Amino acid sequence: YALVRREQPVAAEPAPVKKPVYKTRSFITICVTFLLIFVFGFSGMAFETSGFSVSVKDFTLTREMTLSYNNGEINGEQYAIEGDTTYSVTMYVPSTATEENPAPTVFVLPGFTRTKATMAQYCIELSRRGAVVFSLDPGGQGATTEPSTSGANGVEYLVQYVYNNTDNFRFCDKKRFGAVGHSAGGGNVCTLASDMAGSSYEESVIKAVYISGYIKASSANKYKNLNCNAALSYGYYDEGSFRYQTDTTAFEVVALRFINEVGGAENNYTTISYDYGYGDMTQGTYRVVHREVINHCFEMYDKTSIANTVNFFDQTLGINSGLDGSNQIWFGKEFSNGLALAAALTFIVALCAVLMKVPFFATMKKDNLKNTEPAPADISSAAAEGEACAAASENVLCSTETASATEPPKAKAAPMTDVVKPKSVAHRVILWTTMIVTAIIACLDYIPLANLSIEIFPVGNSSSVFTYTFPARMVNAILLWALINGAIGLVLFFATTLLENLYTFFRSKSAGEKAVYDWEKFRPIRMGGKNALGVLANVLKMLLLSVILFCVFYFMVQFSYWIFHQDFRFMLISASPLNARMFVTALEYIPIIFVFYISNSIRVNCSIGKEGWSEWKVLIVGALANSLGLAFILLINYVCFFTTGSPFYGYYGNGTEVWLYVNMVFGLVVMMFLLPIFNRLFYKITGNVWLGAIVCCAIFITMTISASVSYIPM
Repeated sequence: YALVRREQPVAAEPAPVKKPVYKTRSFITICVTFLLIFVFGFSGMAFETSGFSVSVKDFTLTREMTLSYNNGEINGEQYAIEGDTTYSVTMYVPSTATEENPAPTVFVLPGFTRTKATMAQYCIELSRRGAVVFSLDPGGQGATTEPSTSGANGVEYLVQYVYNNTDNFRFCDKKRFGAVGHSAGGGNVCTLASDMAGSSYEESVIKAVYISGYIKASSANKYKNLNCNAALSYGYYDEGSFRYQTDTTAFEVVALRFINEVGGAENNYTTISYDYGYGDMTQGTYRVVHREVINHCFEMYDKTSIANTVNFFDQTLGINSGLDGSNQIWFGKEFSNGLALAAALTFIVALCAVLMKVPFFATMKKDNLKNTEPAPADISSAAAEGEACAAASENVLCSTETASATEPPKAKAAPMTDVVKPKSVAHRVILWTTMIVTAIIACLDYIPLANLSIEIFPVGNSSSVFTYTFPARMVNAILLWALINGAIGLVLFFATTLLENLYTFFRSKSAGEKAVYDWEKFRPIRMGGKNALGVLANVLKMLLLSVILFCVFYFMVQFSYWIFHQDFRFMLISASPLNARMFVTALEYIPIIFVFYISNSIRVNCSIGKEGWSEWKVLIVGALANSLGLAFILLINYVCFFTTGSPFYGYYGNGTEVWLYVNMVFGLVVMMFLLPIFNRLFYKITGNVWLGAIVCCAIFITMTISASVSYIPM
């Protein structure tokens, strides 16, 4: 008998068990980060209210309000808001301030491009010592509407309203008003104290003024008019000092004027001692000059600067808190808000991962994978694919098909991994050369482009002109820089890829071999779909998902502000609640600056991410490649400043001041470091380079604009 051996069918491996959504790592991350946002919001509120002993509220100052009492007049002069401009104000009222026990009152004003939130440290430290504090967004900044420099940038309107309002501010001691401002805000409070000086210390509405980081001659000429106690502070490393080096403008000369020109009298001091009190507090002739070892940009975050400020008001306004100025808690709010920002950004990434598991959005990635070339034989089997899926992120969609006993396994689309063939020496040389060249270009062209933005957008750079055409003065420099460097990055990526494949063609032809081209790196750029209609459907889904993520992020910002009065900010990096004027401004800038964001996403995911490196190396190299050029701007500027006394980027071209544009780099360099990381995370989730670029561009640019100035008539 012939023995017939019958093949037994091979049992197919069972399909992987799909976890319930609520058990996935992404969903758990959403829950944890959402909880952390509440925790950090509560923590930030605890610090801002000094353990809930201070009431913190916002209100909007209007023209009608400034006319409601005494026709908006002080000492016969009217200080009523002009037109429809409204000012955003935050008020800090300690529980000890009552009608029976009115408290000293201090008005706080930020500098150019900053918002009142960046001066919260002064408000916290003064209010916890017993002072009522009002902080104001100047014209064209923060939540204040149309730009206006009248009324000392709005602070005169606020002081007049509080001073004359006999109904709502009985807890404010009208005989103990003070004001502090930094940078342009310092010049504004000097104007305030001069305009409301009256003829004597007793008549002066402002009894104490602290001028920080501002020594322009226009302000110094008002020193003689001040009938109040005053302090002048200027950072030892203030970058703006390079402008004041003449016999009449140098800081030492201005400081001598400050202690000599007092209340119309003329003292005869020939030298000055810093941190030393001149004059008599009881007569309003007290003067003190500070020179903290800090630069202009960070003076309002310097512990010594803040201590000098609160000590000054503690003495001159008779707060007598008993707390030394070095006893500070404000950084707790900054740290809490910064952690809330980190939690919110993590929340958005995790939310994207969860939404990509919904069938409606999941097709975007599935269609992209279906268009992928068949995988090599060693990973085409179900077992190999399962191993690849296990090694990939949980967000990568994997599927296993049952193979027939009589049919060989069919080749499947490779799971989304970045496994690539070994790279040649020539390829590595091109890669690193390209990264170095783009970093050098990014470093060298920022200041020239900032200067060019002043010439291209002259209307948008004028505080006296309202415009809908690129109204964000300081962001215009970033606009040009992002457009030019993004375009350069795209050209270099496609050009080097083309040259590498041309090289492969000629080398293979001369060797008589079949050319193997490296077109796989373009896969993440495609939007999957069987036809044009399918591609369009996926594009619309991607845009919808981007809008959802953007709206959810800013809803969380607004939600935190509603409940805790906390936004997501750490020093110069902030995400504040949206307002109409900033949102409209952002819509104008996002489409153009997007060129840079998509260029970066392509670079990190289609180039660096295809090198076969471990993921941590991809993230670090991508982050450094994107931010080192800007970091070198800071390095060059401050090495030169510390060694010569003048910043490298002071004037440019025809004497245009560009040093303030360097200050923008502090916050920008952090965002540029984080950008490739987020672009990479979104790519891992979606399988394409577009969503991360859109979401990051929308969020980061809106953050930048909301923390700057916009001369838009809204």
